Amino acid sequence: MAGRRKPHFLTDQAGFRSASYGPFILQSGFQPIFSQDAEGRLTIEAFEALIRPMSNGQRVSPGHFFSLVEPEDAVFVDTMCRELHILNMGKLGRKKARLFINFNPSLFHELAEIDDEADRMVSVAIEAGLRPSRIVCEITEQGSGDNSVLNRLVSSLRARMFKIAVDDFGADDSDIARVTELNPDILKFDAAWVRRFTETSAGMGLLKLMVERFTSQGITVLFEGLEEDHQVDFCSEIGVKLMQGYALARPEIVPTSFSERFPEFPDRPEPEAVYHAAPAANAEETGGLPRRSGNAAAPFRRAATFGKRTR
Repeated sequence: MAGRRKPHFLTDQAGFRSASYGPFILQSGFQPIFSQDAEGRLTIEAFEALIRPMSNGQRVSPGHFFSLVEPEDAVFVDTMCRELHILNMGKLGRKKARLFINFNPSLFHELAEIDDEADRMVSVAIEAGLRPSRIVCEITEQGSGDNSVLNRLVSSLRARMFKIAVDDFGADDSDIARVTELNPDILKFDAAWVRRFTETSAGMGLLKLMVERFTSQGITVLFEGLEEDHQVDFCSEIGVKLMQGYALARPEIVPTSFSERFPEFPDRPEPEAVYHAAPAANAEETGGLPRRSGNAAAPFRRAATFGKRTR
């Protein structure tokens, strides 16, 4: 099967992996997902894994790269990206943070392929030294057409202790129905939708009601694409547990500076408690958060806004 050939990984001196596909070198970019306490102290609860392609020493947009992947290689490349991210997460050495990785259900045509892929992810997680429960599988909206495939993918991943996130929630009737059916652990609100609704008091009221609704169902809500400080403050006001965006931290290619800037604390709770409770030298892009000063173990307090998203 074309999608089951073994990927070729390259390992640097620090032990981090990259992958190759044709003329492209693929690297892992990680963007932190934070929780915030009442005093504005940030804790990294997870990282979203982002593929970062290069060709001839130049960065290539992920969208352009994936548009050039041969159709018969789509499953292979999709799987390779997940394996690359999981292995790099293991090398990152954090003991508690989770990793968000993408699944596109539309790439699976046979139900048996889904179980094979889920088993493969378990094997890679074990190789990386990660429990499957530390990996959050984001179900992308492209794959919501075939319910039998979608439901089998979710049930197969959940049976192996992976966590489930529904991505790009926008509060359409179809989105609400999808959440009701899948009952994910995490619900990621669409970034553009959140930005639009935070521009008016009526929109903010609707967001508050929706967060309360999903939280009461035991679903952890994540707002992504946060670009302004007032959006981060609003998340705290309405009970959004997880936050992500350039107002907090930009993605970085592994190895990242995040362990230095946001160290783990041995006495903090395991991720399960959070998920179900009511400029760096190697920064990928300029304008990242400043390094902390003083005691390296001191909690990091959120600073000012650090630029717009430029995707």
